[in-house]
Amino acid sequence: MIFDHRVYTARPNRLNDFLKLYEDVGLPMQRQYLGEPFGFFQTHIGELSRVVHLWQYDSLADREARRDAMEADPAWQAYRKQVVEADPLLDMRNQILKPVSFFKPKP
Repeated sequence: MIFDHRVYTARPNRLNDFLKLYEDVGLPMQRQYLGEPFGFFQTHIGELSRVVHLWQYDSLADREARRDAMEADPAWQAYRKQVVEADPLLDMRNQILKPVSFFKPKP
């Protein structure tokens, strides 16, 4: 089991623009290919204008297969182009996390 931990930083006053486009267009496609996110959050205290999301996979191979299928979808490519053209983000980062021995995530 692995988790894809993603942090996107929006331009000042642009987080809601990004979230609206994502909720309307990106998230439905991700649900189709990646399943339901493990968690989706925005910062409330601390470094603001950030959205953090976690995706759960059986393995790196599982993640790669699902993401490759999504990347091959022309609709996903069109969504990514919309994000680039809207330019709401300053930074995107991701990490692959593995649970520690005493944490057993639900499958």
